[in-house]
Amino acid sequence: MISDSGCPYTLIPASSFSADELAEIYNQTRVDYIVPMPMNAKRMQSYVRQYDVNLDASYVICNQAEQVAGLGMLGVRDDRAWITRLGIIPERRGSGMGQCLMNALLGAAQDRCVRLVQLEVIEGNEPAHRLFIRCGFRESRRMLVIRRPPGKPALESPVPGAVVTPLRPDELWACLAQRGPGASWLNENTTLVKVEPLEGLRVKLPSGYTGWVIYQRTTFEITHVIFYAPPSVRDQMMAALLFHLHDAHPMQDTKIENYPLVEMNWPLFERMNYVEMFRRIEMLLQL
Repeated sequence: MISDSGCPYTLIPASSFSADELAEIYNQTRVDYIVPMPMNAKRMQSYVRQYDVNLDASYVICNQAEQVAGLGMLGVRDDRAWITRLGIIPERRGSGMGQCLMNALLGAAQDRCVRLVQLEVIEGNEPAHRLFIRCGFRESRRMLVIRRPPGKPALESPVPGAVVTPLRPDELWACLAQRGPGASWLNENTTLVKVEPLEGLRVKLPSGYTGWVIYQRTTFEITHVIFYAPPSVRDQMMAALLFHLHDAHPMQDTKIENYPLVEMNWPLFERMNYVEMFRRIEMLLQL
């Protein structure tokens, strides 16, 4: 338990709670949320591991009646931090609890010599956006979360003659090692190394250009989708990658998170039956 002279509420490190308890608190904070995204204990444990959430630097906040009121988590990678899963239970909101949680998380980041803190807020969540602006965060970029239901592509191959081969495990990591900067926290290589199993496809166009798509495939879902398309043939390659991804795996629902809006050629995805779920605003704070 920590005490903050500027905060009239009790802050308890998240490490004091079980994964079941943290999942239940999180779910209560999201009952009226724009996008609920419910958790269970297994998903919470996986989330903490994949995204380097430091439970000692994350907090559960209790109101003055000592009732659990909210949660905020901090992921830490070297000198960067990521604020996530921040929320207050609806009937216990108000009176500055969100601000107290943010102050505690930023204090924990400073204690760990963090230089940059980042977070995402769903576009349209104005109360949270205003809170982050008050804390000094500034908008960096907008990112899309999109989804495709199961099913074979309705169209014929957009690039006849393309050659498709599976990527071996060593080839997966050779491809990922060549990525440039700019991935979101959810899709950085530091995250992907903890995601199992990863698969990939290489596509070679008749012109000789080569691209790839790497992803996690479970029984019901494809996630953590990463594309590489040479800039000179980007649209043609993306069309081929999308087609062959879903031609190879027609039974899975597909979710692509935090795709930068400036890189998105939406008509390509729309033709492949993707729908936009929502948008996130990435925000940054230099400490």
